[in-house]
Formats: sequence, C-alpha cells, structure tokens
Amino acid sequence: MDYQLFTVLSACSKLTNGLVVTLKMQKRYISLDAAERTTLEAGRHHHPQHQFRARCQGLLWSADGQSVPALAALLNVSQGTVYGWFNRWEQGGLAGLANAKGQGRPAILQPADQQRVEAAVRANRQQLKDVTAVLRQELRKDFSALTLKRFLKSVGANGGASATG
Repeated sequence: MDYQLFTVLSACSKLTNGLVVTLKMQKRYISLDAAERTTLEAGRHHHPQHQFRARCQGLLWSADGQSVPALAALLNVSQGTVYGWFNRWEQGGLAGLANAKGQGRPAILQPADQQRVEAAVRANRQQLKDVTAVLRQELRKDFSALTLKRFLKSVGANGGASATG
C-alpha cells in the first residue's frame, strides 16, 4: 500500500524580547485513496471494538482536512494519541489500528490450571466456596468464588458447581 502523508507548513510569528522569530509548525494529515477510504469506512461501521472504530473515524476526518488538535478534541484523546494512530496506519495499515495483544488485565486462572480446577470441583461439587479455598492454597493465587465460576464457564467445564455455598 502506498501511504502518502503530506505536510503543510505554516509560519507563526512570535515577538520575543523585541525579536521576531518565525516558527514553522508542521501540520500532519493522512491522504487516502478510494480503496483505503472504503476499508476505513467499513472498519468504522462494523468493527466490534470501540477503540478501533474511533481510530478509523479519526483517520477519515484527517483525510477530510481536520487538524490533529481538532481530532483530539472530537475523539476525546490526546494529540500524541492521534499522531500514534497516524504512525500505526502508515506502518501497519488497517491491522496496525487493532488493539495489541495483551491489552487489559491478565486472567488470574489460566488454561493451564483447568485440570486442577476441574478435579477440585469434581471432589466437592456442592460447595464452590470450599473449592475456591482449596484451589487458592494449591495454586497459590488469590481469587474469589465468582472468578472461579467465570473461569469454569469460559472453559466450558460441566462441573455443575453452585455459585452459592
């Protein structure tokens, strides 16, 4: 993909101690061809993640001439975040806009714990609190009965354990 980024230089004059200093501020925009615009439109409308849809919208608005400060204000993010989206788009295209793996809090109970959890549930099906206490000691992890219940549900374990107990 050919990503064309064009820069518009604007001159600002600033009076400092009687001296006139000309500052050149770089304004950054994204230029999109028809296929890229169509792809971003689809991502903006249909992607399940809100952050991804906002990134697509920001790039589309940039291509329509919105400045970085305006985009940051419209999307309630910092200007650095918008510049990061531009960099991610230029380096990775649409895939670069996706959330990176590992975002969010890591799970307390991992798939590697599944066999031990299921064995403990089979041993004491009626009392999830007791199972939680045993597993906390065995796995040396701190978690609640609700966390255990969510884990069992996520792995599809048919332990028949009750959340009360």
